Amino acid sequence: MKPSKTQSSNQRTDTEIITTRTQLETAFDELTPGDTIEISDKNAPYRTTKWLDIDVDGVTVVGPGVQNLIKPANGANVGGIRIGHHSRCHEIDIRGIGYYGNPSGQKKSANRLHGISIRNATNVTIERNQIRKTHPKKHGNGGSGISVTPKCSDIRISNNQIHDFGDRGIQLGGKRLTVFGNVVTRGLDRPIACDLWYPGSNNSTAQSVSIFGNLLGNSAEGSLIGVARNTPLKTNKGYVNIFGNVGFGSHKSFCHIRGPEKLQNISVQNNVSTQKSDGLKTEKTKQFAGIAVDVAKGENLAIKNNELYSYSGHGIHIKSEISDLAIQNNSIFSAGLVGVRLVDGTCGLVDNNLITGTTKTGIQLKNTSNIVIRGNYLRKIGTVGIKSSGSKSATDNDITSNYILCTKDNSKKTYPAIKIDDTENRVRGNTIRQNETVAIVESTNAGNNIYENNLADGDNPWEITSPTSIVRDHTPPAGTYRELSTGSNSKKRTIEFERRYAQLPRLTFGRGKTAIEDLSYRTDDDGDFTGVDITVSDEDTTIDLFVDDH
Repeated sequence: MKPSKTQSSNQRTDTEIITTRTQLETAFDELTPGDTIEISDKNAPYRTTKWLDIDVDGVTVVGPGVQNLIKPANGANVGGIRIGHHSRCHEIDIRGIGYYGNPSGQKKSANRLHGISIRNATNVTIERNQIRKTHPKKHGNGGSGISVTPKCSDIRISNNQIHDFGDRGIQLGGKRLTVFGNVVTRGLDRPIACDLWYPGSNNSTAQSVSIFGNLLGNSAEGSLIGVARNTPLKTNKGYVNIFGNVGFGSHKSFCHIRGPEKLQNISVQNNVSTQKSDGLKTEKTKQFAGIAVDVAKGENLAIKNNELYSYSGHGIHIKSEISDLAIQNNSIFSAGLVGVRLVDGTCGLVDNNLITGTTKTGIQLKNTSNIVIRGNYLRKIGTVGIKSSGSKSATDNDITSNYILCTKDNSKKTYPAIKIDDTENRVRGNTIRQNETVAIVESTNAGNNIYENNLADGDNPWEITSPTSIVRDHTPPAGTYRELSTGSNSKKRTIEFERRYAQLPRLTFGRGKTAIEDLSYRTDDDGDFTGVDITVSDEDTTIDLFVDDH
């Protein structure tokens, strides 16, 4: 029986209504430009024996939106629909198609039996389709839900449902791509991958991509969204925007950015995700960051306004020679390791983040330079609140205006709120509350740092010993010596400073200041100032002395 056809009023296109498997395969074999194929669910599922190929322009395929509309026949090692497989085509629409794979009826050796494969095409819309059970289940050569190669451009993938996929849910090469409103769950690797990877060859990273408003979850071996760069990219290319997505269930990271080649212009914003480790299949560890960046190098990275809950590793982890980065306005709850960990980065801002309930450090800098940590709120931190370490030269990091609320459990462990193991940091205007131990600690191998205008609880919360560092205007004051008495038969008192000073320190006196007649400083073999001899006008005089840097 021939399928019925209707012709549009402008005599340009034909609509063919499909009711049998033979009609379906014949219709795709005989496509002409401008055709529309409408697939009825009358005799679904249609057990196809070949790929359904589109190689001409202007084709529209419309289905009724049922899950099991198309299913490969037993022994047919094919996927669903291919676009531009034999020749380049344009203006293709696929809507309302249901593809249900047949893993048990296909060979294990079969490769890349995707639900919808876009090979060589421009201006393609893939919308409101349902794809399940793609085959085989393996990395690289596995069956993905929707696959877009580097030869494609101007692709829109929206409001599809993809479940139980064999490799990636949606994998992207090409350029000028939008992926929005999709539900992608229960697969092997990433629900959305901004790269196309074949074993034994390089990744092809998508360019100019927007990924937004998707619901993603339960990936057995991958992150929910990934970007990889294995081949060099021109400096004016890139631009990956990931925003407004929701992540849940078992997976590694919400977003993982990686590769040995440079990446630039990546934005991860306004996403919400929570992680579980149940059902996660990994060989080495189950501790993964909410957002992980370990690309070899890069520039222009923005991670903003994300909410990350209960990740087994760090909240946000950047281990990369990356510059011009911003980590701002994120909320990180109950991270299994560090809240925000930044390694090897330069020229960046960690600003206005809320970090609570970490097992390890709140914010950690390691081997960084020109990083500003500003205005962050830290609470219930497992160890040190903010730490800077690992640099072999001047860091020029600025740690300013942060609020660190320590807890009783934290104070019993005697961890400081801020610890500096580097040189040339500026630690200014921070507020440290409920701290029963030392608030700011500078390690013995650090120096040339500036500490000023910090506020903390307690009488002596500062442990800063390097003579080359500058300490001033703290509350309570650093270098405090109260109720110093010369004794009933003496007008002199010697004070040994708590730390050495490379430059002549500033002395401020409380009571008894008008009685000072002479000061004589003491130095060590290195010329550092170690103490002072004070002579007063009257015997048995009590004074208060405050020592800090000019």
